[in-house]
Amino acid sequence: MKITFETRRESYDAILETLNTRQTVVLQELQRCPRLTANELAMRLWRKGAIRTPERNAVQPRLTELVQDGRVATVGKRTCSISGKKCAVYVTVDEQPEQG
Repeated sequence: MKITFETRRESYDAILETLNTRQTVVLQELQRCPRLTANELAMRLWRKGAIRTPERNAVQPRLTELVQDGRVATVGKRTCSISGKKCAVYVTVDEQPEQG
């Protein structure tokens, strides 16, 4: 049991070291190409070699953090070009249309 705890902790610590870098990569790509779903964003970053896998789970946690931080917002839903399902669409806050 102690080994499992240690390996989980080591993995967590390794992720923490790259967290800000991953957020930056996600934010910059979303600024370059706004109104993406998590799947589309993951695919773009994977094709550029910025992430190891094209799965949405590679970017979704960073999107959630950036939304909580107020730097990214969801602006609705649309059919995702990757999954074919209705998904949230993300923009950087500076790209978000004014409410009024």
